[in-house]
Amino acid sequence: MKIEQLSEIEANVYKTLKDYIRDFNEFNLKMALPYCFDKLNYKYSDSAIAISVKSLIQKKYIIQGSSLTKEDILHNQNRKKILDFIQVNPGSYNRLIRRELSLGSNEFNWHIGMLEKFGFVKKVRFHQRSYGYFEKRSYMDHEYDLYLLQNEKINQILKILEKDPLKISQITKKLEFHHNTVQKYLQILENRKLIFLTINGKHIYYNVNSDLIIKLRKIINGAIFVEFAE
Repeated sequence: MKIEQLSEIEANVYKTLKDYIRDFNEFNLKMALPYCFDKLNYKYSDSAIAISVKSLIQKKYIIQGSSLTKEDILHNQNRKKILDFIQVNPGSYNRLIRRELSLGSNEFNWHIGMLEKFGFVKKVRFHQRSYGYFEKRSYMDHEYDLYLLQNEKINQILKILEKDPLKISQITKKLEFHHNTVQKYLQILENRKLIFLTINGKHIYYNVNSDLIIKLRKIINGAIFVEFAE
């Protein structure tokens, strides 16, 4: 992910703040401001420096009470692995990420917290106890759809429907899922327009909405934004 670009004054203030953190071990706004004024008043006014410090805080380059800066965060290999995984699998949930990356609960919670705090990822809640992690960018209001795609059973249902439209009884038999489980997920997918129904005589067939699936894949890799720009 791209780190937001800085203006000339922001870059100079940021460099000075990194020196401050190195000298005093953590960022403290009340102490850091006079430090920056003293180091940079030969070039910038105090008000301009203060505005730049505020901007750096808003852009999450620095965090009150932290000994780290934004560029430090991805120097840790576990945090980088978590971010890389979320970028490729937006909507991933806690247990999935921990399982795939072989991370303990406490270890994961610490690193994902740092990624959230410094604005690399966002945690989106969908139900009382359900949420997914995403890179901190726009997904065109499709976060819930992308979260659903991380569900293993939903993925299996969509994969077999991509080959051929099927009746619910055929899906149940092919996947060896309980009828109620398949029915529940089909209802969710239909509500999200990820599938649609066709009727042939007395039979109802479930079909994948290929256009939406393709759109979601483009959103994941950023291609859709290139198309809009063109």
